[in-house]
Amino acid sequence: MTLFFSSLVRIALSLAALTWGATVMAQVETLRIQDYPGLGNILVRVAAANGYCEKNGLKCELKTIPAAPLGIQTLMAGDIDVAFGPAEVVIQAFNKGADLKIIGSGSRGNIFYLMAGAHIETPNAAKGYPAVMADLKGKKIGVTARGSGAEFQLLDMLKGAGLSGSDVTIVPVGAPNTALPAIANKQIDALMLFSPMDGFCVAMKVCRVLVDPRKGEGPKEITQLNGAAGPMTVRGDFAQRKGATLDAFAKAMRESEAFVQNPANFSALLKIVNDTFKIDGPAGALAVETSLRNAISSSGFSLDPKALQAAADYLHKTAQIDKTVDTTKLLQLR
Repeated sequence: MTLFFSSLVRIALSLAALTWGATVMAQVETLRIQDYPGLGNILVRVAAANGYCEKNGLKCELKTIPAAPLGIQTLMAGDIDVAFGPAEVVIQAFNKGADLKIIGSGSRGNIFYLMAGAHIETPNAAKGYPAVMADLKGKKIGVTARGSGAEFQLLDMLKGAGLSGSDVTIVPVGAPNTALPAIANKQIDALMLFSPMDGFCVAMKVCRVLVDPRKGEGPKEITQLNGAAGPMTVRGDFAQRKGATLDAFAKAMRESEAFVQNPANFSALLKIVNDTFKIDGPAGALAVETSLRNAISSSGFSLDPKALQAAADYLHKTAQIDKTVDTTKLLQLR
């Protein structure tokens, strides 16, 4: 009888364990999050690789979408849950009536920086911004896509130097993997792009960084974006329905941020990046490492509301949006 009773207890415990396991599995929710070619969405890549998402009951699924406007379109269509891109693009969409909520930051420091091809002369480079912009007059300058955050910020830099978009030829070149051959083959003369282009410049010597807003270079309208340059954005209805999910996501992002910011973790961080984005050969390895080192200081989930409002104010001042936007209505920070 005792043996029989013990067997029943073991069976009951096994069934309970199976039921509990099924419940846990059922509670795991998938979040589809925008990524980019290159270093991409570092915080989410780390959270997925290190199990921070699973620890908080989530599956973080990265979706590569190489331009911010397309990311917002995909978000509004319901094909991703979290967009990641420049504040200007989010504000523009919100101004046009898109129901959006910013939940945090993917990159606090500015995403874009201006580079010149190795084949062109920049005699004013030593003078820095704004003088160096005169060296690009009449040149072909690449951006990710027309209407993208890269183009908006390029226009900001030109205006801050007394120039306009008509003083250059703006060319869509896509992400770094397609922009690299364009500048290496002299099809364009300069680039407004994101990592790992800065690494390519160092490792392959096909370009050099001219203006880096991450270091406080450029017009104040752009440098004031540091703190809210690359927000993570969801649909308003999603934020309303999925508050607990987004709170869990925020916890995972903060764990990821702590890992990224710890210098002792750099080798492990580089491995995570190389597992998702690797360029073969010594030059490729140097490019990735250089870009990653440059990106670490900007990788954080907290967002500065003043920086976001500064972005909206400048877009209105320069007639890129038709009315003043109160960005507090965009915020639902976790």
